Amino acid sequence: MNYNQSRGRRGKPTVLDPSIDTTPSANMPTTMPDPYSYNQQVPMNNGMPADYGFNVPNQGVGPGSPAYGFNQQPPPAYQPSPVQTFTPRNDGFSTGGAQFATQLLAEPLVQNMAMSYGNALANSGKQQFERFVPITALRYYFAVDTDYVFMKLILLFFPFTHKDWSIRYEQDGPLQPRYEKNAPDMYIPMMAFLTYVVVAGLALGTQEKFTPEQLGITASSALAWGVFELIVHIATLYIMSLETSLRYLDLLAYCSYKYVGINAALLVSLVFKKTGFYIVYLYYSLSLAFFLIRSLKLRVIPEGNGSYSARGNKRRLYFILFVAGIQPVLMWWLSYHLI
Repeated sequence: MNYNQSRGRRGKPTVLDPSIDTTPSANMPTTMPDPYSYNQQVPMNNGMPADYGFNVPNQGVGPGSPAYGFNQQPPPAYQPSPVQTFTPRNDGFSTGGAQFATQLLAEPLVQNMAMSYGNALANSGKQQFERFVPITALRYYFAVDTDYVFMKLILLFFPFTHKDWSIRYEQDGPLQPRYEKNAPDMYIPMMAFLTYVVVAGLALGTQEKFTPEQLGITASSALAWGVFELIVHIATLYIMSLETSLRYLDLLAYCSYKYVGINAALLVSLVFKKTGFYIVYLYYSLSLAFFLIRSLKLRVIPEGNGSYSARGNKRRLYFILFVAGIQPVLMWWLSYHLI
C-alpha cells in the first residue's frame, strides 16, 4: 500500500487501491488536476458548449461593443394587424327564408287573415281611445264653415233680434253647426281661447310687463278655470237631479263663448284704455247672458212645458240663471289684470 502525501496540506493520506486501473483513457485528460492544489486554471465554460445559455463575447470598451452577457437583437417594428371585415356566408339559407316569407305573405288566405286581424286590432284600439277622447263627438262640434262662423259671431254680439232658437234634428241627431247656426260648436271657443293668450301678451307688452312665462301662466290659468267651471256645472246637474239633453261638450262650448267678448274688450282697451274696456265688457256680458238663457232654455226645460213657475222646472231655471250669471264674473276675473 502506497501513501501519497502532500507537502502543502495536512490531512489524511490518500489510499490507492492497486486493483483499480489507473491507465488514462482516450476520453479523459492525460493530466489530472491535483485536488489539493490551489493554483489551477478552470475552463470558463466548465466543459459546456460555447453557445449554451448566453453568448459572452470579448468585452470591448469602444463604441459599437455589444452589451455585457447578452446577444441582443433589436425588437421587430410594430406592424398593425389588418382590419378583418365580416362577410356574410351566402349559403342560400337566408335567401331561401326571405323568399319563403315573401311567398307566404303573397298567399290570399294569409293576406285576408292579416287584414282581418289588423282591422280587429284597430277597432279595439279605437274603442279604447274613444272611451277617454270622444273623437266621433268632436267631429260634430268642428263641422263648421266660414258662413257659420260669421253668423255665429253676429248672433253672439246681437242676440236680441234673433227669433228662432230651436235646433233642427236629423234621424240620428241634431244637424251639424254648418247647417244649424243655433247649434253649439267648439271651433269658435278654441280659436277665441288661443286669441285670448295672444292678446293678453300684447296687452302686457304695452304695459312693459311682458315675459315669456306670462303666456304660459295666462293659458294654464284660463284652462284651469274652464275645467273647474265645467266640473261645477256637471256636479250641479247631478246634485239637483236634472235630466237634460245637454252633453258636457255642449256645456263646454256654451261657457267658452265668453272668450270672444274678452278679446273684443281687450283690443278696445289698447286704444281707449279702461273706459273702452268696461263699455265692451258690460255690453257683451248682457248679450252673452241673453244668448245663454235663450239657448239653454230649450235644452234644459222639456219641450211643451213653458211654465217656469212649475215645481219641476224651478231647479232647471235656477241652473240656467246660474250658468248665464257666472259668465260676466269669470270674464272680469280673466281680464282685469290685463288692462
